[in-house]
Amino acid sequence: MGKETDPNRIQCPLPREEVLRLREHYRAALFEDCIPWWEKHSPDREQGGYYSCLERDGRVYCGDKFVWMLGRQVWMFSHLYACHEPRPEWLELARHGARFLLDHAFAPEGRPYFRLTRQGRPRAHGGNPYTECFIAIGLGELAAATGGEAMQGRAVDVYLRVRSLLGRPAPAPLLGYPLETPFCLHAHEMIRLTTAWVLNRLWPDPRWEDDLSRAAATIRDRYWRGEDRVLLENVGPDGSAMLEVPEGRMVHPGHAMESAWMLMELARRRGDEALMSLAADITAGSMERGWDETYGGVRYLVSLDGSPTWPVNADMKIWWVHAEALYATLLGWACTGREDLAAWFRRVHDYAFNHFPDPEHGEWYPYLNRDGSVVFTAKANGSKGCFHLPRMLFRVYQLLDRSVCFSSG
Repeated sequence: MGKETDPNRIQCPLPREEVLRLREHYRAALFEDCIPWWEKHSPDREQGGYYSCLERDGRVYCGDKFVWMLGRQVWMFSHLYACHEPRPEWLELARHGARFLLDHAFAPEGRPYFRLTRQGRPRAHGGNPYTECFIAIGLGELAAATGGEAMQGRAVDVYLRVRSLLGRPAPAPLLGYPLETPFCLHAHEMIRLTTAWVLNRLWPDPRWEDDLSRAAATIRDRYWRGEDRVLLENVGPDGSAMLEVPEGRMVHPGHAMESAWMLMELARRRGDEALMSLAADITAGSMERGWDETYGGVRYLVSLDGSPTWPVNADMKIWWVHAEALYATLLGWACTGREDLAAWFRRVHDYAFNHFPDPEHGEWYPYLNRDGSVVFTAKANGSKGCFHLPRMLFRVYQLLDRSVCFSSG
């Protein structure tokens, strides 16, 4: 591990003119398209919270509210308020969502529901730790922005409640049928990185630093196969590959690159060259396996050996996978100067902005067929909300903006 570096300072290897052009592109995509769409359509001004089911033009097609989507959106508006510009409307929107969460999201025993009716009555229980983690970062970011000590305590308590569950064998592998054979999920380490990074940025604490170190080591030692340049999504508790079943051969490029850019941010702050190299290799390996040479774009899921995967949507092109790929490839390029990541960023950028944006109603379509045609036009559902896309646009914009600010050319 090397000397800690300033995470706000970066020298992007792009020509200054291209940095300026891309910075404006991502700024406009975020602040003139994406965020205004959610500001206009998602708040439920009568019952509270945000709608989770919105059609292409923003009309509500179901009043239900998914709790992890609420936590993500509270985080997004709080983060923009704290890290970009203290616009009162963003703070109000974050508080609007947080009130609904605190009033309705938690069952009497303390764990949150997964899905609520429009009025806040329980529709479905949770059962996984991801909901708690997104609530924790949402309430945490808002507490830091407003100085709310009680909300800070609630955010930390919510995370601590499920922290010990992360990394344990799960009842079912990701996107597969339940199995008696125990599996561990890479997704647990990804959400550990997500939550610990946010909490540690807001309130530095050895516990969160330990979580970041543990996640990085576990991803490296349990899920990464350096000889094959692949990150497996489901492995045995001891890290052994379980290649006799399709779940054990699953490669999830989107999840892999989401973890990779978080590892890059951690490596930048700590000055850890080995971790940066690992994260760049995960990104490149994921793009090499996931890229569709026939139609372009990144496949949702692929198999280690090319055999079929369980989910029938494996070949689809999904919005959030491309969002994570954009930031991972650009950040990796900026931090390492690797030309393979430069080429991947440009390919993903061209594909994503030629296929996902909706020129008529704004925002991005969520799901495309393998050939790039739109298969599902609704802009919000139980998986798509105000999170992956705006988070990526903001991070890419910040990276490019800081590169311009610190550029000497």
